[in-house]
Amino acid sequence: MADPMLKILKTTRLIAASALGLLLSGCLGLGNDVDEIVQRQCPSVAIVATADKLVVEEASFEITEARLKCFINRDNEDELLAAVTLSGRAGARKQVPLFLASLGENDAILGRTQYKVTLAQGDFTLTLPNYSYGKKGNERKPRLVSGFVLTQAQLAANRAAYRKTLGLSD
Repeated sequence: MADPMLKILKTTRLIAASALGLLLSGCLGLGNDVDEIVQRQCPSVAIVATADKLVVEEASFEITEARLKCFINRDNEDELLAAVTLSGRAGARKQVPLFLASLGENDAILGRTQYKVTLAQGDFTLTLPNYSYGKKGNERKPRLVSGFVLTQAQLAANRAAYRKTLGLSD
């Protein structure tokens, strides 16, 4: 009788140990995924429709996608940072100007920075330097927007092309 009872105890311990292992692995997985917590504080990111194309010296450049990852600055735990990754196509190897801005209510510019990056001809993906977009605990999240820094003539040409695409030409 002792033998079957010992077997039941060993089986029970094995089941309990397995269940505890699964429970702990689930807890550890949640604990390591700090970005999931910060993700709720992450702003949206978009490409400005009329700043997505740049033509310079007969070479055209286009940004087709913007993505971001958010995290907390380890040196200043109240500061929220975003690493914005842009993808697109470059018509030539050239240095081009880009901007990244944070917008608040009514599209008020809360912050803006510019970069000069050298793109290789062909498809590109580049991650901009970390951008501070807010403080932990802020209830309102800004929106981030990016695009090429354009001259007035380039912006006017992009707007005209955009209006034509939408069927709103003069």
